[in-house]
Amino acid sequence: MTKKKILLPEIVLVNTQLPENLGAIARVMLNFKFEKLRTVSPSFDLTNEKIIPVSAGATKIIRNIKAFRDFESSIKDFNILIGTTNRIRAIKKKQIKFSQMIHLILETKNKLGIIFGPEKSGLDNNHISMCDYVLKINSNPSFSSLNISHAVAIVCYEIMKEIEKKSKTMESRKKEKETFAKKEELINFFSILENLLEETDFFLVKERKKITKQKIRNIFNKLDLTLTDLNTLLGILKSLKKTIN
Repeated sequence: MTKKKILLPEIVLVNTQLPENLGAIARVMLNFKFEKLRTVSPSFDLTNEKIIPVSAGATKIIRNIKAFRDFESSIKDFNILIGTTNRIRAIKKKQIKFSQMIHLILETKNKLGIIFGPEKSGLDNNHISMCDYVLKINSNPSFSSLNISHAVAIVCYEIMKEIEKKSKTMESRKKEKETFAKKEELINFFSILENLLEETDFFLVKERKKITKQKIRNIFNKLDLTLTDLNTLLGILKSLKKTIN
């Protein structure tokens, strides 16, 4: 029987600042069999001469990078997003461990993206609000800042380690899980919901409008919504819109 190919998560780099780090990330990804990389508006051109030498031969990853100009465009085809962070956030998200992530990788058909923010500041709350989980690497509390390529290396290594451990004990028959809604579908839902809230003057305090939108998106991203769930919610919104009009 042909062994089923494992769909590994894709790495998404948001606003990466140093070209050397992109090269180093490609290298460590290939070290642990990760090959799919996306970039969102890096601070340098992807043809920068500093990238290839640091990649140490991982040129196929560099050549096949999917480049995006904005974050929402980069995540539309994912079912689950995992944001990496070492900071305490005002937005509360479910934390995920590597052992829990393996369940999502091996036993569901969901497409996963692991998001890494810029070197200086990491992911902001707009990015985190679109994530389903946050992943924290345990490190020295008094010196927790990691170079982004080191962080990617640790994440890829831990995932491969868990996969190898799990693969030895997994049963041949896996339970099929319903696929979560794609981010594109969620973004469309948020757009319709937010427009309806605008029409009903929900955002009374303009200064807090952005934060309120983040909180609303965060609520729905906690629910592991399927496409069926979203269609039901869209039906409710359409019914409410008719009542309002």
